[in-house]
Amino acid sequence: MRILMTGGSGLLGREIQRIDSSVVAPSHAELDIMDRDSLERAVGKYSPDVILHCAAATRPPEHAEDPQLGLTVNIVGTANMAAVSIRSGRKLVYTSTDYVYCGSGPHREEEAVSASHNFGWSKLGGECAARLVPRHLILRLSFGPVPFPWDGAYDGQHNSKLYVDEMAPLVLAAAKSKAEGVMNIGGPRMSLAEYARRTRPDIQTIATPSWVPRDTSMSLDKMKRELGIADERALLKH
Repeated sequence: MRILMTGGSGLLGREIQRIDSSVVAPSHAELDIMDRDSLERAVGKYSPDVILHCAAATRPPEHAEDPQLGLTVNIVGTANMAAVSIRSGRKLVYTSTDYVYCGSGPHREEEAVSASHNFGWSKLGGECAARLVPRHLILRLSFGPVPFPWDGAYDGQHNSKLYVDEMAPLVLAAAKSKAEGVMNIGGPRMSLAEYARRTRPDIQTIATPSWVPRDTSMSLDKMKRELGIADERALLKH
């Protein structure tokens, strides 16, 4: 299977290329999601079976300061990629976020979604574009670099977050699978502090900002069924 990936210079994109060198990830100079002509040329040149769209602006605080960031990169850029996927007849796999969930988890793919922050809304806008592609797979996920890079972990925030080296094989497997629709991708439910202490045992907790959802933990039944995973706890490497 030939996969064309956007966002190859990002945290997730670099890790995916590390574990599978056959994934085609052109540079920004060759593939710019804000330029449909460049997308058309790349799809024509590489003739992929699947387009894995990882390119995004992913730092929530930046979206609070500049809403245009989400409008351009995460919404218009994804709409461009969706339009090219439709015209070329390719399947589109879109990496979204667990920040589209509100309320108590574990959250299921079919439940109503909303967002508590500009970043979540921008990724939901991208989901709307991806859903218009006849063959699409939306992956809702959360991941971070190894080790945990911040000085403190939000107190009382729960999620299904994985480290990038744990997440990348799952995203790649999902992209190669026959799954369509929406799929949660993640690990066992735990607090952010528990997640952080897997790589930073001495991490301290800090107050959780009001815009951060308190519980974005997810039901992983579909992931386990589609990817043949018996126990999500076995995914943890750290």
